[in-house]
Amino acid sequence: MRSTPTKRRQRSLLAILVVVSGLLAFSASSLMGQGFRWPEEPENLQVLPENVKGRVLGQYMRGFASALGVRCSFCHVGEGPDLTQYDFPADDKLTKQKARVMIEMVQAINGSHLERLTELGVPAEERIEVTCMTCHRTNNRPVMLDDLLAATIDSAGVEAAIARYRELREEYYGGFAYNFGSGTLIGLGEQLAGEGEVDAAIAILELEIEVNGESSNVYFTLGGVQARADMREDAIASFEKGLALAPDQFKVFFQREIDRLRER
Repeated sequence: MRSTPTKRRQRSLLAILVVVSGLLAFSASSLMGQGFRWPEEPENLQVLPENVKGRVLGQYMRGFASALGVRCSFCHVGEGPDLTQYDFPADDKLTKQKARVMIEMVQAINGSHLERLTELGVPAEERIEVTCMTCHRTNNRPVMLDDLLAATIDSAGVEAAIARYRELREEYYGGFAYNFGSGTLIGLGEQLAGEGEVDAAIAILELEIEVNGESSNVYFTLGGVQARADMREDAIASFEKGLALAPDQFKVFFQREIDRLRER
């Protein structure tokens, strides 16, 4: 049986609110201790279902806080842990206004856009609905790690970007706020090399080797960057290291680069 639009909308909204217990901005016990109760008849609801009542409203709010890694004061008028002092219906803050737009975006994706996949023959049960957590990953500004590092290089240089990377890795490694896997730094190194930022590219690829270890991928990329910069001997050394690590079916690519450089 296919869900009705209303049921799909409510289900999508609830899916937005994946609660990560360790990231909740507040606990139920502390709220009750302050005499706070989620209102049974919330005021000024514009994108949440009109029939939302107290307990479910609390689930929504905790879900938003968890997905963005924020507290109530991020969107609502008020400060500190005492929620009885907050003016929740007020629309003063831009972040609250932006949140409504973002919720409508999620609704549109999970509703009309994913519905088009069903029209193309994708079973409804196989569709993966997006949530706030899908993009935000506990960041209130869900910028990707490589974009953040690239922006830092542009504004403050590669050393500042490397320092920023170390700070973020120390704070967030093991979670999913940022992707610290090898693909991030290797991809950034390729991007920088393509923009002519050879020194920055090499520094980023050397950082990859330091934090994620040696791999055929990083040495192939590093060798290519060094070759384009006429660092012939360094490039040969990188390709040789990659050759030793590469699976048999890929060794031919490393050997071809080594032979080409030696023929110069």
